[in-house]
Amino acid sequence: MQTVVVDERLAHRRRADRRAPNTGARAAASAGTPALVARAGTGDQVAWDQLVDRYGALVWAVAREHGLGPDDATDVSQVTWLLLTQHLGSLQQPERLGDWLLRTAAREAYRMRRLRGHEVPARG
Repeated sequence: MQTVVVDERLAHRRRADRRAPNTGARAAASAGTPALVARAGTGDQVAWDQLVDRYGALVWAVAREHGLGPDDATDVSQVTWLLLTQHLGSLQQPERLGDWLLRTAAREAYRMRRLRGHEVPARG
């Protein structure tokens, strides 16, 4: 089986003003996602690149919205994408990949803040 390589371009996605797509854009982005997930799971690098292009801004924005600086946000993004490579074949609802990435990035951002000794803001 071919291994999907985590996209090195993620390290260059450090624009602080990047925003998460709105709900309508997220719905549009999910169209065709199950097929991309299936193809990426077989090692299709083009499918992987398309997933990163669709959801990279979302993952980055989640990390930044948790108060992380660019370096820590990059680390959270890399870990989130790495975790996806490990779970591609076992996603129960691949059409909800955006939600999975959002939750995973938020969990990793929280973990990063705890490791760094930052105070985690309460969600209200």
